Amino acid sequence: MHITGARVQHRQVPIAHRVATSFGTMDSRHAVFIVLEDEDGRCGVGESWVNFPAWAPWERVAAFERVLIPRVRGQQVDHISQFVTEVWTRFVGAAQQSGTVGPLLQAVCAIELALWDLKAQQASLPLAQLLFESPCDRVRVYASGINSPIPWDLVDEHLDRGVTLFKLKLGFGDEEDRRNLDALRRHLGDRAGIAVDVNRAWTLEQALRWLDILQDYDVHWVEEPLRIEEEGRLAALCDRGVVPIAGGENLLLPPGRDPQSVVNSGLNILQPDLTKYAPLHVSLRLLEAARASGKRLIPHFLGSAPGQAASLHFAAGCDQALVEWDINRNPLRTEMFAEPFEIKDGAITIPPEPGLGWHLR
Repeated sequence: MHITGARVQHRQVPIAHRVATSFGTMDSRHAVFIVLEDEDGRCGVGESWVNFPAWAPWERVAAFERVLIPRVRGQQVDHISQFVTEVWTRFVGAAQQSGTVGPLLQAVCAIELALWDLKAQQASLPLAQLLFESPCDRVRVYASGINSPIPWDLVDEHLDRGVTLFKLKLGFGDEEDRRNLDALRRHLGDRAGIAVDVNRAWTLEQALRWLDILQDYDVHWVEEPLRIEEEGRLAALCDRGVVPIAGGENLLLPPGRDPQSVVNSGLNILQPDLTKYAPLHVSLRLLEAARASGKRLIPHFLGSAPGQAASLHFAAGCDQALVEWDINRNPLRTEMFAEPFEIKDGAITIPPEPGLGWHLR
């Protein structure tokens, strides 16, 4: 394919309720995505993760406008993985000098997703059918982004849509965490299960103490339980075998890295994010490695419409056919496409149209 045009878009909307984590809050929603155009006028879209820090959206726009778009525009792309690797190799040295390897990878992820969207359109296939031999046509979602105070109206709304798994954020202190976990368990009853996300807030001692508590609540998994400086001790949690340990959104998988190292990390459930640190072609290799090791892979995502769509297509080829869905109101996810995402019986149907199948307004 020949890339004749490239542009970046940054959209922002205020939100009524702040989205809180153990390390910070989002007071508004941002979306930064790149649009690539081929010689026949088709447009491919790829999102870049910009939730944190607060200046990330403007940093990403600058990276695209000043460096990456001039590198991509006018190029002939015959092999996506090879092209993305070349872009990564060209700029990673400078990024290492400034400690911005992560933001560069997040930008590269967007470029790759836009290229795959274009390639699927050129092949007249939905992206999932281009990537996999027999993908599912419906992908189940689990509800995430649930923090204190728990938005019971949104929980009930998703229960009514057939969602059967809800992920609660922990890491706000033992008393508040226990109160929220108990309230959610009582509210859901036997209608749905619970997973928890600690966002790297616990010491090993805290995590070991909490494992028995989480087992009592029949928690499906605990995500990113350990602080960054203690993640090397993750095996001590996994060896307990009490509650599955999940993670992966913050593990950098740049082009050229062997994904086997992530499979060997001790995690029971792998959660790559296609818009953040796991370019699509690397995630496909990670999926193969995970299957060979008998581990589950469930894509991570918390962002806007283009990234959600790409994550759904990728999840359609994963064994679990399950993907994350932020429970909070986000117009950048629900109103950016001409065709809305519809959750019925706990799942979203993949459109039969070529590429992502959903189209920007």
